[in-house]
Amino acid sequence: MNTVTTSHDVAAQACQCNLCQSERITVLYELDDFAIVRCQECGLVFLSMALNADKLSDMYSDNYYKERSDYFQVDVDPDRVVSGEAVDFTNFKNGLALLERFRPEKGRLLDVGCALGGFLGLAKQAGWTVTGVDISHYAAEYCRERLGVEAHSGLLTDIAFADETFDVVTLWDVVEHFEKPVEQLKEVNRILKTGGWLLVDTPNERSLIRSVARLIYDISGGRVDGPLKKLFHQFHLYYFNENTLRRALSDSGFELVSLQGRPLPADKGRAGLIGRCIVTLFSWPEKWLGREFELVALARKR
Repeated sequence: MNTVTTSHDVAAQACQCNLCQSERITVLYELDDFAIVRCQECGLVFLSMALNADKLSDMYSDNYYKERSDYFQVDVDPDRVVSGEAVDFTNFKNGLALLERFRPEKGRLLDVGCALGGFLGLAKQAGWTVTGVDISHYAAEYCRERLGVEAHSGLLTDIAFADETFDVVTLWDVVEHFEKPVEQLKEVNRILKTGGWLLVDTPNERSLIRSVARLIYDISGGRVDGPLKKLFHQFHLYYFNENTLRRALSDSGFELVSLQGRPLPADKGRAGLIGRCIVTLFSWPEKWLGREFELVALARKR
């Protein structure tokens, strides 16, 4: 491992940790146009590539969703999206059940990074008053026109909701996409009512499958980097583990109530039959070792 210096043209962009503001950064892997780095102080793993809001918006154009049509269910019957029949929404349903176990009464729910509105549709059907936010203009427009729900495009910090507007905020596979995750989490805290709830689902940096990919990379001297490139890419700017996610939530004004691991469902994979078989192969041992592919955190505003 090398300490970041100005001689690393790619990694030098990541000179400060977003979580603890340390400048003691170590390069883990150099992949194509960016490096994966780790903060030596708090352990946060993140991309070295700096992106502004305009660049992020361009990345999540309509092509982003259409190229992933099997995953996002582009152009399906909106009634099937709302009912959950269009795709396996088991994780959404489990997340909603977890929320309603702690807050059974319905209220105002905001889904940040709502994509094409799958979770919004389910929550609306369950009786919640729902609103969505997504950096993609295409996604927000899709939610409004095809699903009939309120949806805004842009960063959450740019929408400027009033203080204490929502009872619940959900972040499904989105906190890792934020350019400044702590800033966005603090904004979530501001717009939540006192005692409001936050649900976060994000990839687990310490998952078993990532550890195996890293081992393959290290043993091969960096020559075999295909598995790492599948798991570390330009769309995910941050990679949290249990400790860094706890800290990010605490520093943003939340009390962690529940933190669980979740295996990656094979039918969510985009790597074809072989990729799905690999995901299935890892699902049992990662659960047994407590190193599942994703983390699901439920927290309450302090």
